[in-house]
Amino acid sequence: MFILLALTVVLSACSSYNYYAVSNKAITQEYKTYAWLPEGKSKASEIYDNDVATDRIIEATSRELDKKGFALDNKKPDILIRYTADVNTETHTYNEPVYYNAPMQVVPRLGYARGRAFYYYSYYRPLPVYVGSEMRKMKLKEGSVMIDLIDRKTSKVIWRGWAEGSVDNPEKAINELPKVVAQIFKKLPA
Repeated sequence: MFILLALTVVLSACSSYNYYAVSNKAITQEYKTYAWLPEGKSKASEIYDNDVATDRIIEATSRELDKKGFALDNKKPDILIRYTADVNTETHTYNEPVYYNAPMQVVPRLGYARGRAFYYYSYYRPLPVYVGSEMRKMKLKEGSVMIDLIDRKTSKVIWRGWAEGSVDNPEKAINELPKVVAQIFKKLPA
């Protein structure tokens, strides 16, 4: 019973997102302050296009940058931050095998008992036979959250971190945003 409970806890802790990061330039000590680009510069799709999702992304990102030693400075920042949150509906195609299950048959049999032969009938169930595959299309919602750190002097992206995962429940996706942003910033070099 304990093993089943432990396995459930471990599997529920696993995230359904994959995390990535790309850096064009080393994040050195010259970058100490940050500021957010105006909301018009950041993009969000219909699920993430609300004040709650925006606040969660901004708060979680600010918290993670504060942990890394950056300070918020809206007057003369070293780094500008932009986020993109998007949900795309993609169609995935799966090939599933198709089997033919022949019906049960009544088969005559010959048996021996006490030196005498006798006939009887028994049921026979043949094994399933592979006859091909069936293409099945499923629509999945793929969500991604992307955060860009932009050098204010050169206007170039110096670091981009993003997460991709399936979005089954919009409310759960919005509630998971702080965890997703925290995992993205684990990819930021210290």
